[in-house]
Order: sequence, then C-alpha cells, then structure tokens
Amino acid sequence: MNDNNVTVSISTENGAYFLRSDENRKKWSKGKQFLAGESVNNVEMDKQGQFFASTLTEGVFSSRDGGKTWNPSSRGLNVRRVWTVEADEHQDGLLYAGTQYGHLFRSTDSGKNWEEVTGLYTAPNREKWGIDWGFGTTGLTIHTIKSDPNKKGRLYIIAAGNGTYRSDDSGETWKSLKSGIIESCPTIKQKNRPSIPKIGEPDEIAEHLNGVHSCSHKLALSGLKPGTIYQQNHCGVYASNDSGNKWKDISHSNADRHGFPIVVAEGKKESVFVIPAFQGECKKHNSCIKGQITVNRSDNGGKTWKSLNKGLPNGMHTVVLRDGMAADSLQEPGVYFGTSTGEVFGSIDLGESWVKIASGLGRIQGVSVFVT
Repeated sequence: MNDNNVTVSISTENGAYFLRSDENRKKWSKGKQFLAGESVNNVEMDKQGQFFASTLTEGVFSSRDGGKTWNPSSRGLNVRRVWTVEADEHQDGLLYAGTQYGHLFRSTDSGKNWEEVTGLYTAPNREKWGIDWGFGTTGLTIHTIKSDPNKKGRLYIIAAGNGTYRSDDSGETWKSLKSGIIESCPTIKQKNRPSIPKIGEPDEIAEHLNGVHSCSHKLALSGLKPGTIYQQNHCGVYASNDSGNKWKDISHSNADRHGFPIVVAEGKKESVFVIPAFQGECKKHNSCIKGQITVNRSDNGGKTWKSLNKGLPNGMHTVVLRDGMAADSLQEPGVYFGTSTGEVFGSIDLGESWVKIASGLGRIQGVSVFVT
C-alpha cells in the first residue's frame, strides 16, 4: 500500500539522517543519525525498498529494514571511495556504483557482490582522463550515474572533468556526449562569457574557460519526454532532446551560468530547477553562494526562467553541492535542497516559497527523496 509518506535523506560528512513527513509535507520529523563516522555522499533506494549509501570512506552500506540497521556491502569494490549508487530502472537487483579514479562497478545481486564494468576502459578519450587530480575538488571520479527509465540498457555517467558519456548496452560500449557544448560555451574573447575568478593572467583565464566545456556537474533525465536530458556544467545549463547526441545552451543568464545541482520535478508539468553559484574567490569553497540564495526554475525546457527566493535567507556564504538537491514524485511535487552549512529547505509549490525544514546538520553532500 502506498501511503505517500515522504522521506528526505540527508547525507553529510559525518553520517546521514532521514527527515520524514506525510503527503502534506507540512511537519517534518528528524530521525536518529545513522552511519556516524562515515562520509556519506548520497543514499539510493531500489524498487524493493532497500537502501544503499555511497560513502567516501568505506564503500557501500545497505539497509534492508527501512534504514534501521546498516551493513557493509562492498565485496568486490576495489575502490572504496564511492560517490554514487544507482539502481537500474528495468532490472531488479541490478546496481551501479561510481568511484574515485574513474571506475564503474556493477552488482547483479542487490549489492552483495560487485564487479568492474570493464567496457569503460575503451570509452572515447579514456586514455586522456589521466590520473586522479584534486585541488580541493572531486578529482577524477564517476560521480553521476543515471539509468534511463525510458530505455532498457541505457546508462549515462559523468566522469569528473571529462564530460558525459552514454551506453546503450548496459556499459559494454560508450559514447562521449559533448556536441553543442564545446561550440557554445562563451570564451575569454566574448562579452557574454561566464563569471570567472578575478585573479590570474589573461592567458590563464582563457585556458580556464576553454577547459570548462568538459566539466559536467550533474544530469537530470525527463521521465515525461523520452530522450530529453538536462545538465548543469561548469559553463552553464544545457538541454538535449536526442539523448545527449546534441546539446543546446539554455542558461538563465550569463551572470549565473555556473552551478552544481540540476533537478527535474514532474507533476502536472515538467519543471527544471538549478541553483546558481558564484565562481571566484570563495572562502571555504571553490564556488559559493554569497548573499541571497536563489533557485531558478524553467517550465518550458529552458526557454524562459524564473528566479525564486521567497523564504530563502540572504547574507549567506554557503554552497549547494552536485547531489544536494532532489524532488519527490507526488502529483504536486516537492523540491528540497541542502547546503554546505547544514540547512535543508523545501518547497511544495514549485519553488514559489521555501521553508527551512532542518538545520545544524553539518556539511550536506547529498539529498535524495523517497515516497512510500
């Protein structure tokens, strides 16, 4: 029986929490911390109601009793710094995990055992990914995996710093998806270039801008329009209506191209949400929100955007990370995001107004939502 109870999972540098409410989403209760001491990046739930937590400390943990108890689930994971777990949309028990150093793993038994998806070794330009790099960022990692709900066997991944890839055969072969992004991203010679650090020589700034084309931050897939996908990358917001073969720049404005999360909320209509971030000299962050937190929403595939901040604080110095935003699946969908300074905000009117539903949770690395 589906009672439309909503669970928002909040993943932090020190464990995770569940925020729970009924379908009205007016009152929220915070559960006890779980996986204390683990740096949890995100939590996924499969169709059987099993939870899987990806951690940056000790691989994958699973819970088969609704989150009451958690157990290691990393047998076969040769890399234990796991950024994401994705449940396949079409095959029960099939999971994918993305890890540091650009590795992708697969489990066919609900996370009990893992094996590497070696087909990624021969992906286009794989030899140019290089070794791990850090500089205060994610480094070389598979931080995003999306199973296409409209096509069996179709996977999308993001290899940090190297862009988006698609497989149509469950990971055996891959295609690089950059067409339209490299051509349209403004560069140093253009007046409409994206905001950039205010430091460095002109040649260094030009090199920076020419390199951001490949730095995709997050993908969002449309369930209502097969083949339509969106991405927020280092340069802006882009959309594709042919499964990523060709991208179109749909950025809100040149002043706020840069950001990390992107989410599609699907109810009576499809709405796309992004949260702009300033790219520059940000204390404690490589990019940040300075001052007013603002969420941008488009209801027409990025043709027009509306900026929304009612109920959101001003005077902030924070950031919303790539996994820090999610939407529920109710008919009137709720949208939620968490900040690196530990606040969680929610909206049940497509961002027209926001309410703080939790605070004091520490650096929030991931937000996900489940309706049961």
